Amino acid sequence: MVIALFGYAGSGQTTLFEILTQKKVSPVYHREETRLEVSRASVAVIDERLDALAALYPQKKKVAAHLEIEDFPGMAAGQISASIYLARLRKADSLVQVVRAFRQPAIPHPKGKVDPVDDINSMMNELILSDLIMITSRLEKLEKDLHKMKDPEAQKEKELLSRLKPLLENGEMIKKSALTPSEEKMIRGFCLLSLKPVLTAINLDEGDLTYLNCLPERFAGLNLATKLLGFCGQIEKEIMELEEEEKAIFMAGYGLTEPFPSRFFPKVKEAMNLLTFYTIGQEEVRAWLIKKNTPAIKAAGEIHTDLEKGFIRAEVISFEELIKAGSWQKAKEAGAIRLEGKDYQLQDGDIIYFRFSS
Repeated sequence: MVIALFGYAGSGQTTLFEILTQKKVSPVYHREETRLEVSRASVAVIDERLDALAALYPQKKKVAAHLEIEDFPGMAAGQISASIYLARLRKADSLVQVVRAFRQPAIPHPKGKVDPVDDINSMMNELILSDLIMITSRLEKLEKDLHKMKDPEAQKEKELLSRLKPLLENGEMIKKSALTPSEEKMIRGFCLLSLKPVLTAINLDEGDLTYLNCLPERFAGLNLATKLLGFCGQIEKEIMELEEEEKAIFMAGYGLTEPFPSRFFPKVKEAMNLLTFYTIGQEEVRAWLIKKNTPAIKAAGEIHTDLEKGFIRAEVISFEELIKAGSWQKAKEAGAIRLEGKDYQLQDGDIIYFRFSS
């Protein structure tokens, strides 16, 4: 799964990327006349439950779930509609909109003023506008094609896009509309930006860290439905560069109870509607990320296609129950392992052993 960090120039998306990847990167710049240069890294998802499971099986390898993080170069106002920027952004599974709230005169803001609420709205409007342009163009083509020849599938697509277009014209994100699975499949190929999960990360001034968990109190006008995450790039990057024993002392001095990655990944999971399940194999204890409401047979396929093809049943126990039992074998002896069929919808924290025929 790919997460794209984007925002206006100087907002701190590269700083955020460095905090998450635990390494410094060279800055990249957007050049419309050439290809777009984007830094990318695979980042292990911090998971305390996986740590606890691995502690039960110290002889096994611990394998964390990973997300692909992309650092897009800072853009100027209005630049998101540039084709090269847009095309790459559409490939991401989720977007993290990095917004500047820190005041530093030495770093000019592309719009001339620091106003996070205005930046959030402006960027969202650009996402919506780009989708409106795409849908309008597609509707025009469908009109011409249907005028020449009847096509039931094309007619269904036209009716769906005609229903969605007014939403975009009113400045609303398509993801707020109630689409059926078949409708989502119909427009999946467009990779619409306003259909993607969005997490807004606000880069705070050091003096605003007290509002870390109550951002709407600090910034009047924030949409309460927006998925929000606060961070102070300057401070959290300094924490990243410290030795482990110094980090806790430094964090306590700023009132931070946990490092940024520990706050970031749960918010991303929430925004993307993901859950984590676990497997305990012969050689490894492993975490997996998957969409909520995924049936067991599809979850098996995420591990290996053979598991999905030959699926028989799933042996399931919750994380809490396994920790209480002390091991899979003890849980089995106590009758705590459930047998579930292919349609069972996974729950966050499930530990699963898939039975299958080869």
